[in-house]
Amino acid sequence: MKKFSFSLESLLTLRDWEEQNARMALTEVNNQIEGIKQQIDNLEASVAGTYSSWDGESGRRFSPMDRVGLAAQVADLQRQTEQARQAMQGAENRRAKAMQSLQNASRNRKVVTNLKEKRLQAYNAELLKQEANEIEDIFNGRRSAR
Repeated sequence: MKKFSFSLESLLTLRDWEEQNARMALTEVNNQIEGIKQQIDNLEASVAGTYSSWDGESGRRFSPMDRVGLAAQVADLQRQTEQARQAMQGAENRRAKAMQSLQNASRNRKVVTNLKEKRLQAYNAELLKQEANEIEDIFNGRRSAR
């Protein structure tokens, strides 16, 4: 009997490739989210640092211009923080799409893998049946020769 071959091997390779790409896309989005989280933490620490740098430890009193400068600096940091949070929301939406793509790719690969396994089992069953028939023919041939 000829060697087992799976006619959809190229499709299985394609499905594996799609799943790997989906995993890489998900990893990339997760890295972006971590970077944005770190950026938000840094901006929030900058706001706290701004307040602590202006808290009067310098020993001088606030002038009206100091207050305006402080308010402008804090407002700019808060604006940047809000922009980072909006970017985080967009990245989380992309992560949800990437996770869905990975699930679909995994499901598609599993379908082809299961088909290959079933065909391999059928091939092995046919091979065992053929071997059993050959053994039976040999046995019957020896039996009739006596």
